[in-house]
Amino acid sequence: MVAFSGEEENHTISFDECKLSSGTAQLVDKDGEPAYLVEFKGQETIFTVKEITTKYIASLRESAENFLGQPVTGSVLGVPTYFTEQQLEALKIAAENAGLCVLQLINEPSAAALAYELGQQQLTELDNKYQDSTVMIFDLGSDSLDVTILSIRSGMYTILSTTHDPELGGAAFDELLANHFANEFKRKTKIDVLQNKRAMDKLRNAVEGTKKTLSSSNMSPCSIESLAEGIDLHGSINRTRFEIMANKLFNRIMEVITNTLEKNDLEPQFINEVILVGGASRIPKLQSKLRELFINQSTIIRQDFEPDEVVAYGCAFQGTLLASIDDEIINNSIKTISSSHLSKPIGVINAKKEFVTIIPENTPLPVRRTYTFSNISANQKEIYVEIWEGEYKKVDAASSHQATFKTDKIVNNEEGDNILEKKVSPKQLSPIITPGKLIAELVINDLPSGKEEQLKVEFIIEVDDNNKCTIIAKESTIKKLEFVIGA
Repeated sequence: MVAFSGEEENHTISFDECKLSSGTAQLVDKDGEPAYLVEFKGQETIFTVKEITTKYIASLRESAENFLGQPVTGSVLGVPTYFTEQQLEALKIAAENAGLCVLQLINEPSAAALAYELGQQQLTELDNKYQDSTVMIFDLGSDSLDVTILSIRSGMYTILSTTHDPELGGAAFDELLANHFANEFKRKTKIDVLQNKRAMDKLRNAVEGTKKTLSSSNMSPCSIESLAEGIDLHGSINRTRFEIMANKLFNRIMEVITNTLEKNDLEPQFINEVILVGGASRIPKLQSKLRELFINQSTIIRQDFEPDEVVAYGCAFQGTLLASIDDEIINNSIKTISSSHLSKPIGVINAKKEFVTIIPENTPLPVRRTYTFSNISANQKEIYVEIWEGEYKKVDAASSHQATFKTDKIVNNEEGDNILEKKVSPKQLSPIITPGKLIAELVINDLPSGKEEQLKVEFIIEVDDNNKCTIIAKESTIKKLEFVIGA
């Protein structure tokens, strides 16, 4: 379902009723809509993405009804956080066309957290363990990586930040293994199959099982009958070699995680739990790297459920909650479990021409934040402030003085007392926030006389549910100024 979209993109499809000679469907145009050319019931047929999605959901409904022995009267669907309103609506329509009543759409990170009932336990005065927690949902599926920071407050889930990388997923590891065995086959037979689409599709299908076996065994075979020119492939690979081959992928994945934490000004020790989602999250080396990053014993890495089933468990849990709710309330809440969020950070430019965040990205709306300015010189008569919408850029540490960060370290001095030591360390290709879109320019005149940094001018920035921004500037001795800026 993750690949479902109304946009014209390179979608691949795997569907029981469609026989694909190459293993991948050909993307074609059908009346202006993206569609797939497949062999269906012995003849070539064109299906739009919506039609295939409807058929797929119908097959899920039929399987569930056969298992339960009764009709399915309602469902909760998990959806990616990056789905647009148009995609959500199209998915809902496809489900209804498949005969499935949609009670609610829930984003996948929230579903994963619900599977573990995070924040759902009955609290007591003595136990507030689940009242406030910050959770990372690590979702490494077949085609993409999604890292989500989820704030849980008294049973309410708020997505603080999500990073989606469509190039990192289980398929990237499959490609490494497929190329490895293709080169082994060439070395033994002198036959190059790297440009043979049919042979490479066979390899990709076979190495998926090889990869899964390596998650539980130190050695895994790979055998394919008649890979090319009637010659079979028989090979094997050990886990150590696989981990060496995949080291760059591991590093890229860990970079996505650390960048996501940095976007939220979070250190690894501030994450209470890490939930593993997606089949590729089973890879042992990846799990060990996660444990190295989240070394704090208070951070729990959760994999109690099968990673590729955890979202479904969460949807089922939400379904049980909805089962006791009045139908009218449910009908009025067929939408994702989420609130409006700020799409980009809002901040000001300081004297060093650096962006200072006042309201971070993904902050739930409505929101109100206060920032205080001081006069930088004695008897300063006016203050000029620019309010900006920020955007993230990656900067090399060697080319930017901003690519440094401070860490606090407790050390002992000669007398044995604990003191706080500040250490500045370089970052490598880290994201920083730079000015993007100018929201407002504010000038406050006729400030009262005062010494340097004596005057305090308070700026209050409010953003409502509709992204309308209101800026209030005030100083204790002057009249309050108010500015209203549209979204």
